[in-house]
Amino acid sequence: MRYALVTALGIALLAALGCAHSIRKQEDALEDSQRKYTELVRWGEIERASAYVDPEMSEAFIDAAAHFKDIRFTDFEIGPLQFDEKSESATVSVVYHAYSTRTLVEKRFVEHQQWYRDADAENVWRVRPNLDSVAKNLNGARRR
Repeated sequence: MRYALVTALGIALLAALGCAHSIRKQEDALEDSQRKYTELVRWGEIERASAYVDPEMSEAFIDAAAHFKDIRFTDFEIGPLQFDEKSESATVSVVYHAYSTRTLVEKRFVEHQQWYRDADAENVWRVRPNLDSVAKNLNGARRR
């Protein structure tokens, strides 16, 4: 009886540790994807950044690259990642610092990134970028 109880507790502990390890592995993959995507955007590598974008939004994302032609990013700050293990999704806000080569006035703007785990691939994360505020700020920078 005692042996069965110890065995059951041991199995439960191993299962819990395995689950926690799996969640941590997902979070690590998400953090890695999010950082790579943000760095690619920061360096104007929109084509390469599109590999992380939701396939349904990829074409529009690449088309938005025209907005970045005269823009130079100087820095970015990644906010805290809000990971939801139940829905295997996450949100994060990134503050970019950039200037237009036409005005040399630096602006700050926020991109609210929505991430989800790709159901077809283990530990592959896709972003649904929100570039509306980015485009508005960039267009405003051009007009000045």
